[in-house]
Amino acid sequence: MPRSSRRLAAIMFTDIVGYTALSQRDESLALRLLRKHREIVRPVFSRFRGHEVKTMGDAFLVEFESALDATKCGVEVQKALHAYNARATRKILVRVGIHIGDVVHQNGDVYGDAVNIASRIETLANGEEVFISEQVYDQVRNKLPYALIKFESQNLKNVAFPVDVYKVQMPWEEEARKARSVPEPQTISLVTRYPAEDRISENEAMKKLVLKLTLKNKIAVVALTNDPAIPKALAKFSAEVDYSRGETLHIVSGIETVKVITDSKNLEKLKTVVAKKRILSVTTDLAEIVISLSDSVMNIPGVVATISTHLARNGVNLVEYITCSPHAIVVIEEKDALRCYELLEELATGEKQLAV
Repeated sequence: MPRSSRRLAAIMFTDIVGYTALSQRDESLALRLLRKHREIVRPVFSRFRGHEVKTMGDAFLVEFESALDATKCGVEVQKALHAYNARATRKILVRVGIHIGDVVHQNGDVYGDAVNIASRIETLANGEEVFISEQVYDQVRNKLPYALIKFESQNLKNVAFPVDVYKVQMPWEEEARKARSVPEPQTISLVTRYPAEDRISENEAMKKLVLKLTLKNKIAVVALTNDPAIPKALAKFSAEVDYSRGETLHIVSGIETVKVITDSKNLEKLKTVVAKKRILSVTTDLAEIVISLSDSVMNIPGVVATISTHLARNGVNLVEYITCSPHAIVVIEEKDALRCYELLEELATGEKQLAV
């Protein structure tokens, strides 16, 4: 039996943009650029304790012990190549994708969802860009001197759930922005910076209220009778939910009823563990948006009510509103999902102010 081990690791994928097409046009030139590329990036991997698992033509798969090391390495790779490209006649444009998760080591290779997701994130980047997953963002957001720009949730090939991704803003992008006098790109932050003369108190308004948004469709709400048999049945159901793959389960307890919010994938499972007579109603074709907030924002009186009022005033029908610090979960009809997301995104980017 081959030996294998499982552990948490940060996985980086890189490849050269347009390398396949170049190798078909001019194989000799492509091989020279490939050698130069490896000569530049391999010393950077070792500086950040990266373990080169394998190379696949123009691509590298590199493993790191931490998300921070992987992200710093990705930035330094791009900086080294950017410096080379500034003086080279033929540029080497590389894209980088990073994700963190469980991997399985076997026969000198690594396997697992973390590897698959990192490889898919890498394809979202352009040359001289580093893209990271939400899980990596959570590990590095306060530890880098670079802006992290959020993109819309991505449906990646062979990945069962949408993945939130962020782009690391390179130093030369900031310099180019300043040279063009373009307004600063909207980054997602809970920190509001006001000039001293314009500063306002937290109980008057909150800008950039939303840290991140996660939108999921195909959600169902099942209302159950609240009786002694229900907790045991829901415990059994919960054990069958695969949270590692992003499956949804929220339980809202009431005096007479219990509401279970889950994805349609698990709806039939729920019906097998709960007696039919306990099911009062099933509402399908819903969506949920998870709003992640800081504890300080969640604790401001009136914030939750203000968000729900803001949505209701703009025609969004709230089916359920759940608070579980540091998150708020909005369940709406699928037809309202895009509108609801846009309204919350306005709050995230500071385009709208909330009077609290």
